Amino acid sequence: MDNHYLAEIKSSLPRILSLIDSDKTSKSYGVGDRYYWAWGLIDFGNATFQGCAHGFARLWESGLWPYNTDEKVFLRRIDSLFRGTKFLTRKDGSLEEAFPSEGSFCVTALVAFDLLCSIDLLTDLLSDKTRNEYIEIVRPLINFLLKNDESHAIISNHLATAASALIRWDLLIGKDVKATDKANLLLDRIIDHQSTEGWFKEYEGADPGYQTLCLGYLADIYLLRKDIKLLAPIAKSIRFLQYFVHPDGSFGGHYGSRCTRFYYPAGLLALAQEVPEAALISSYMAQSISKNQVVHLSCIDEPNLIPMFNSYAWAASLENSKINDLKPNSQDNLPCHGKHHFRNNFKEAGILIDRGTDHYSIINYKKGGVTYHFIKNTLVKEDSGVVIKSRNGNLGSNHFYDPNQSVSLADDCLVIRNQIAQMPKKLPTLSKFLILRILCLLVFRFSNIREIIKVLLVKYLITKPKLWALWNVRKIQLGNNLKITDQCTLNSGYTKIDLTSNAFVPFHMASQGYWQIQDEYSLSDSKF
Repeated sequence: MDNHYLAEIKSSLPRILSLIDSDKTSKSYGVGDRYYWAWGLIDFGNATFQGCAHGFARLWESGLWPYNTDEKVFLRRIDSLFRGTKFLTRKDGSLEEAFPSEGSFCVTALVAFDLLCSIDLLTDLLSDKTRNEYIEIVRPLINFLLKNDESHAIISNHLATAASALIRWDLLIGKDVKATDKANLLLDRIIDHQSTEGWFKEYEGADPGYQTLCLGYLADIYLLRKDIKLLAPIAKSIRFLQYFVHPDGSFGGHYGSRCTRFYYPAGLLALAQEVPEAALISSYMAQSISKNQVVHLSCIDEPNLIPMFNSYAWAASLENSKINDLKPNSQDNLPCHGKHHFRNNFKEAGILIDRGTDHYSIINYKKGGVTYHFIKNTLVKEDSGVVIKSRNGNLGSNHFYDPNQSVSLADDCLVIRNQIAQMPKKLPTLSKFLILRILCLLVFRFSNIREIIKVLLVKYLITKPKLWALWNVRKIQLGNNLKITDQCTLNSGYTKIDLTSNAFVPFHMASQGYWQIQDEYSLSDSKF
């Protein structure tokens, strides 16, 4: 069986290895952010890159490292990444991703998890002295996670990352009651916010792409600590995810809360023997990866590169072990390839799935009616909503989560009425960067103020856009010949914009917009 994950890794590994400062005379020795140590274009180091030690260790331990590298050379590189992490760690134990003194709960958890995995995977190659040194490098990160929290939103994949790091810390050092208690608190928060439909919350709703990342960390906890009883919520989440595998091999999209369409393979593959739907998804998506039909490792930019690389490294090792020799009953068991008509309404997510003889439609009516419509194996309609231009040039749309929207479904006609909101899509400017750096110098060192500002930024950029006194009524006639009509009564000075492509994201979300092969084909070329 071809190892599709390993093929991607071999393609991307030279780029990842080139990120690391290997000059021992450099203060930034072992730092993985080239924009910081090589180009000098930013005034802080994004610590996410340090986590590549995990992927390296996975490949080495499983015999999949593709180069004839001397063991001493390999371990020296791992050591440099630990040293680089120590260099980047702030006095409070935190790490950064976006700006100085960020105090990133997510990235601190991410790097702690990855370094702990590295210690575990390479433990037979490390001396006691080196192992203890590495533990002490990770300790400040763990202490930061124990003392702090992420309060600006419910982002389940972040919480799962921290919980997994704390569980691994507890197992590594023997017994840390505080770490276990904090991990359980974070897991309770994830499960408490899990929908009865199965999805884990990402900001305001379900996002299939990020849910695959979240599953990787939850799978890690489950495999280490089955006494925590995570299998049932994990299985429920996978049963939800199967509906967002598309007939053309893609996955997720603008109907998700974060508009992502990437796929992290490791968590699903790790659970394939225990959850039948995980085996089905993994088997099908492995083929998508090889055909560029889904956003995969080679498509990812550097800020998201390392978590995806580590997921692929784990998936490659699982594929290589033959433990997960997937033999699903039939590809047709996936909802998008089912033989029977059905209509599933996930009311909490606000997502309607409509399967007919030849079509497969996904509609998020809580986001104004974002629609994906497939005929057989082809996406023939992708419509994110209407775009309105105000008198002063700002753009607005109905593509937002609107708690006051009204929805009705009768005679195969879905009707959605929701308000138009301004798109908070702005590019960085010199003045904005100057204000940010002043805040970093003066107030972001105080965690309470920093977290308040993060809450305000999330509301401004994602969850609470400025509402306009305009409403749109979207009518969607379901079926093979799906048809969308919009009625928006415009006030004076407002105009509707006709887009060549109706696929767009209305708010700031860095993880959207990655390429896949379907982007090369115009929906207007379809005969539909």
